[in-house]
Amino acid sequence: MLSSSVRRRVLPWAALLCLTGVLSGCSGAAGSTDAGQAEPDVATVPVMAEAKTLTFPLDAFEATGEQQRSLGRAQAVLISRCMARYGFTYREGENRSPERPAGVSRRFGVSDPRTAEQYGYQNPSTARNTQPQRTRRHALTPAEEVALLGEPGLDPEQLPDSQQEADKQAAGTSGGGDRRGPAGGCTRESYLKLYAPLPESVDLLYVFNLRGRADSEYRQDSRVRAVNGRWSACMAKSGYKVTDPSEAAEQLGLADRRASADAINAAKADVRCKGQVNLIGVHYAVLSAYEQRMVEKNAETLKLVDDQLDERLRLAAELTR
Repeated sequence: MLSSSVRRRVLPWAALLCLTGVLSGCSGAAGSTDAGQAEPDVATVPVMAEAKTLTFPLDAFEATGEQQRSLGRAQAVLISRCMARYGFTYREGENRSPERPAGVSRRFGVSDPRTAEQYGYQNPSTARNTQPQRTRRHALTPAEEVALLGEPGLDPEQLPDSQQEADKQAAGTSGGGDRRGPAGGCTRESYLKLYAPLPESVDLLYVFNLRGRADSEYRQDSRVRAVNGRWSACMAKSGYKVTDPSEAAEQLGLADRRASADAINAAKADVRCKGQVNLIGVHYAVLSAYEQRMVEKNAETLKLVDDQLDERLRLAAELTR
């Protein structure tokens, strides 16, 4: 029987494959933008002393927290069914993902004076989830490992990109498939069935990549650089030599002691200076403008993303009844 400790091993493995391209449905470039295009217009800049729960244009195309949990449960069902075909029992663990602190966004670093005074530069959700989880350890047998994770030394180029392709490959093999496990293991099969059933399924990380591109572009915006300069000057008056609000802890040498007394003092000054120059308001308005431009430039594919998320959630509901 596969315990909850296996689940902790399976999910990071799947995430790693997304990053390395083994799960090819996870990889791929986001929508492109034209080099040298003008900075997007910003109609209004809100005055924001703190970064409360913020919404951005691309949020509409990503699963909510509850939807992500539903999809996670559905994927566990698919893994369990797949493992059963090969004579193994898979049990989903009971560990839960850390909850985000209610009402506060970390998108622009620390901005809440209460959080700064208590945690400094440490993320509160990290501080609240430091207790080790109690789990029953269970070592995978070689056969279980192959069925769950696939054969060692997987070649990404030889793996199917969609469940439709996987089905065709299995139908063309002797005996209708590999008796040791599906190509890439049951974890990959569960991913394909849920996230890439057809060749035209949109890259699971498509919106994530768009968001990353918008984030990279907005940081070079003249309005963002200007407000960062004002924030830096404010910090200098308090004795802190720092130029980038997103790298404040690192630039101040506090990366390894984010909740220390020195970090708390610096974070309090950081929050105070952000409020004085309205850094959060400027960053939020400018980043929103870049994300909105991404939405408009990639509207056709984002419509597919939206439709496919709906289909995925319907499947998840059926699997977890």
